[in-house]
Amino acid sequence: MHIDITGPGGVEAALERVLAETGGRGADLVIECAGVPAAVAQGLTLARRGGSYLIIGQYTDAGDTLLNPHQIVYRQLDVVGSWAFTGAHLTEYVRLLPALTARFDLGALVTSFPLAEHEAALSAVAGQSVLKAVLSS
Repeated sequence: MHIDITGPGGVEAALERVLAETGGRGADLVIECAGVPAAVAQGLTLARRGGSYLIIGQYTDAGDTLLNPHQIVYRQLDVVGSWAFTGAHLTEYVRLLPALTARFDLGALVTSFPLAEHEAALSAVAGQSVLKAVLSS
């Protein structure tokens, strides 16, 4: 299940939906992937006691955020941060790119959307009608 805390009703509505979908327990896994420091604290409220919280959206130092460490301790959360890959992974990917493009039509996996149609791009990805949406100006 995917719940967007930026949707109608914000964090409160997202928490209500998580609780309704999980019988009042909270989510087994919460993934923060927005890259907005305030989202880190907001995501803590969605996890169940003993759940996991994966923070992957903070690729740049966008600043500090206030969070309540009691939420981590009380919920006994496993909090994990991931940079997603190392430089060695990127080097290997670039090395394999010619072989991948020779074997697969990677361009066919990408669907381009004008920037003004960003909502349509997000809907297409959410609806799984496209694999990779790219916004262009």
